[in-house]
Parts: sequence; C-alpha cells; structure tokens
Amino acid sequence: MRIVVAKRTGRRGAGLGNEMLAWGKGWIASQVLDARLIGPSWGLNQRRYDRNFRTSRLDFVAEDALARLAPHRFTESDYRATGLVDFGDALEMWARGRGLDRRGSYLVAVEGMWGGYAAIRRAREFLLAQLLNSRGALRNAFGAVRRDRTKLFVTVHMRAARDGFTAPGKDEDVRGRFNIFVPGEWYLWVCDALRSEFGERIQFYFLTDRRDEVFEEAVRRFNPGQLHQTGLTECSDLLLMTEADLRVCSVSSYSLAACFLSDGPYLWYEPQLTLRDGAYSLWGDEKDQQHSTSATGRSIAYLRGQESVEKVGESALGAAMKIGDLLPSGLVKQLWRRVESLDPRTNLLDYGAIPSEEHGAKLARAGSQYDPEVRV
Repeated sequence: MRIVVAKRTGRRGAGLGNEMLAWGKGWIASQVLDARLIGPSWGLNQRRYDRNFRTSRLDFVAEDALARLAPHRFTESDYRATGLVDFGDALEMWARGRGLDRRGSYLVAVEGMWGGYAAIRRAREFLLAQLLNSRGALRNAFGAVRRDRTKLFVTVHMRAARDGFTAPGKDEDVRGRFNIFVPGEWYLWVCDALRSEFGERIQFYFLTDRRDEVFEEAVRRFNPGQLHQTGLTECSDLLLMTEADLRVCSVSSYSLAACFLSDGPYLWYEPQLTLRDGAYSLWGDEKDQQHSTSATGRSIAYLRGQESVEKVGESALGAAMKIGDLLPSGLVKQLWRRVESLDPRTNLLDYGAIPSEEHGAKLARAGSQYDPEVRV
C-alpha cells in the first residue's frame, strides 16, 4: 500500500489559508506517487474546520500515528536541494533518488508552508473542489450577494486585530512582517479611490472574521445593502474572493489563498511589502530570497531590464497602495478593460454580437447604434 501523510501546521492546526499549503502538497504527492492521501486532519483545529469538510473529530489519530511511523519524509532541505520550484517535480526527483519508484508500498510524510504557492500551482483545481464541496459553501455563496454582472465585483477582506494578528505602533516599520493588522483607514481610502474612479460601475462586498466599527462603516459607505451572513462561511467567503474581479487584501494567508486560487488582480497594503532596489516583493525579506539568484532576485533583475515600468504595471496581478496614494495607473487600465468585457452586448453567450473581420469596418462606420440595414 502506498500512503502519503500531509501533516497539519502545528499541533493544533492553523487557519484555512495556511493549511491549504500542506493540503496542496499532500494531494500533489499522492498524484505523483500514486498513493492514498491522509490529512491534513481537522479534529484538533480550534477553528472547527471539521464541520466544513465533514470529517471526524478523531481524524488526527491516524495522521499522527502514520506521521510518526513514516520512514520517508520529504523536508524543506530535500525540496531546496532539487533546485526546482514545482513541488511535484521536486518530489518525483527525490523519490527516484530513494528508489521509491521501484517499490510497491511505502509511507511518505510531507508538511510545512515552505515553497509557497508557486510550488503547489498544480493543486489549484483540487483545492477549489474541496471548497466547493464543503458544507454550505455553495448555498452561502449563492445567498451572500446578488451580483450585477455589468459591474466590477470587488471583495474586501478586513482581518481583525486578534488571534496572533498584531496592531503595529505609530510609524513602526512593518516591511516583510506577516500577521499584522491593516489600519481600517487604509480600506476606506482604497474603496473611496475605487469608487471615485469607477462610479456606478463597481460593486463591493466586505468580509471579516469579526465585525467591528470600521467594518460596519465600510459596509455603510460602500455596500449598505450587504446581508449579514452567519454559520459556516469560511469556505464560501474564500470562494467569493476567488470569483471577484479585484481583491483588496488583508495581510493574511487567507487573502493570499484567494489570490492564488483566482489568478486575478489584487491590491496589497504597501507598507508591508519588502522594498529593495526600487522594487516591491512579498517574499523578499526571507533569507533564501535575498540573493541575486533566488526567484525574487531574478524577478527584480527582470524588472530592471524593462524599458517601460508602466507597461509592466498594466499586466501585473499585484498592486500596492498606502493611505494617500492614487490608484496605480496600471491597475486602473486593467480594471477598465475588465469593465468593458462585462458588457453583455458583446458576449455571445448573453445574446451578444461581435464583428467579423470581414465586416468589422462596416460596423465601425455604422456607429454604435444597431442599424437593421447593416448585415453582418
């Protein structure tokens, strides 16, 4: 029998965003090794994700026992030694080196958040499937918001200052630090800037782990009709963020997971980003990312070689703002292109019409109004 054990993060487990990294690794390992996946378990998690994923409160017993017995552990040092980014490719190289490809049965343990999201990109569909199949997720997402499909849909994740999230002091340097509380004023500034730019062509939806005065103020200003949801909303909230045209993020693994699963644009709190050589990065403060040959170092070198920084911004998924900043021009252009693409009149599925190359010039001369005399 072939078994892969994906160990939970810490003794008591961690938040959903953190655990998705271990879950993604475990699933990739199970596919590469053609093995059964055990874990990560939810029974000891104080956030009670066992309710979301319909698992036993005792599921940690099997995970812990197998993890202790596992003779093969794919560790961070093993991963780094391969020089590869993709977790599956690295694991496959490691497994061949140990001769696992010639064995009929084995027990392998994987764990940790190392490698990040770039390592587990091939697990995105699996992780989305788990969210979609979790208890109440589809029903909650359906009832949470009635979306106007002609407007930009923007989700705003506001994390409360609790459960390990600290509120930095005034003028305290927070670059490269995670699990920090983002000031409520930042969210209000960003939302006001977005509404000033897009007017009635934008729709907001706010999410939080705890409603406070700033959250209520944001809802009152920008989405006064928002319904208050109760129950198991952890997975449905993440799905709503994934579906959005833009994510306004907290500095949390939950927001990071939404950005990873969506592959769309997002706005980040500028004071938290590492700033080096005139370039922002999310992981640049990590020791392994500070040398020129690291993934971050190569990205900074690439940025230096570009003739037009503005052009890079027009295609970059991440954008940064601090209180008082204007919206990044590249992000604005991306979002306006998105607004234009939402017009049902040019979507074939919505009874829309598009010009053929042969008759495009005729349509252009006819103008934007429908002319029954123009035949396409």
